[in-house]
Amino acid sequence: MDLSTIIILYLVALFVLIFGGVPVAFALGLLSIGSLYFGFGAKLLPALGNITWDGLATFVIASIPLFIFMGYLLFETGLSTRIYDGIYPLLDRLLPGGLLHSNIVVGAIFAACSGSSMANTASIGSVALPEMEKRGYERSIAAGSVSAGGTLGILIPPSITMIVYGAMTDQSVGRLFIGGIIPGLVLAGFYMSSIALRLQFQPHLAPARRKKESWGKLLKGLTSVWPVLALIVAVLGSIYLGVATPTEAAAIGCAIVLILAAAYRSVSWSALKRSLAGSVKTGSMVLCIYLGAKLMGIYLSNANIPSQLADMVTSLGLPKMAVFMFVFLLYLILGMLMDSLAAIVMTLPITFPVVMSLGFDPIWYGVIVTMFGEAGLITPPVGMNLFILQGLRPQYPYWQIVKGCMFFFWPLLLVIFLVMFFPSLVTFLPRMMLG
Repeated sequence: MDLSTIIILYLVALFVLIFGGVPVAFALGLLSIGSLYFGFGAKLLPALGNITWDGLATFVIASIPLFIFMGYLLFETGLSTRIYDGIYPLLDRLLPGGLLHSNIVVGAIFAACSGSSMANTASIGSVALPEMEKRGYERSIAAGSVSAGGTLGILIPPSITMIVYGAMTDQSVGRLFIGGIIPGLVLAGFYMSSIALRLQFQPHLAPARRKKESWGKLLKGLTSVWPVLALIVAVLGSIYLGVATPTEAAAIGCAIVLILAAAYRSVSWSALKRSLAGSVKTGSMVLCIYLGAKLMGIYLSNANIPSQLADMVTSLGLPKMAVFMFVFLLYLILGMLMDSLAAIVMTLPITFPVVMSLGFDPIWYGVIVTMFGEAGLITPPVGMNLFILQGLRPQYPYWQIVKGCMFFFWPLLLVIFLVMFFPSLVTFLPRMMLG
């Protein structure tokens, strides 16, 4: 078969399996094993056990369950609630619609302690939505701000998506983490600017400010945030300075969260059990998806498909940005139809060699791909953050949640274009790393 036929059959078969109800990890695995069998016969099948073990028993991959565990610990021990309680009174005094801005700031802070957007959204939403309902915020913008804050969870490091990207493409996870910091902060700033601008024209979306608290009380409330900021500095600072690898930093982070929870007397056996159970469930899902994609990557590389595709694209003589815009549209469409991590891992073995053949920076591309994943989290019909918000507030009509989230899609799209045309937003800090 020629190259185009193989790629079309691969994508069609994958979509038929996924939309037929087969879990993404199993769909990737079945298609990968079937492709290996029909492409190379039964001689490769006995090696699948070793391939599976070698693919998962790596130092980088070990950081995934550790970062997930750290996020669950923050949520189950109530430390994430302390972040919100410390931040929102201050922003409520300083800015109109203070709780909306709080969701973005707390999302950025919590993102630096958890690599999961879904965990981010659930943590912020469980605290913020009841308070915003009580205060009289309009439902759609309230839900949208929670979802926007949640998207920062896979961009501001640590990021599960970046770990998977680094493992699949043999790139430095530490440099990917550091490369996501500036785009993440810029995106948080654009979200907050969008909120402020909208409230100028539609002030009815947020209630009038409450009676102002004293500055002394507000600053006292901020003291509950500093331990989490110390955690962020310990995790990201150790990576930036070259003192620890991402996996070691994840282990350090888990230890610090346990110490903090014990100091605040918020740790319990039930909280630990829930954290461990949630980490095993989420971590297993991520690792199974990664393994299925790795098996497909083995088939594609043995069949020499990525290099053929790269040669074909470069021979067309198209401008680099024209090819990249096609990749952008591909991820945007896939993000609307399926889980963003699944969309990334199933296409990365094809898109990465093509993009690299055009001379793009692999760290920059990793951050861009992660931002594509963010867009998929808030776009209907299968944006995962939409479903999490619906689960937290079943009384909200789905269209109302979509309306609120789509308002934040446009600043996200603008930041993606900024990063596309100004790559130094990503590459500057990685170049300054000491390790």
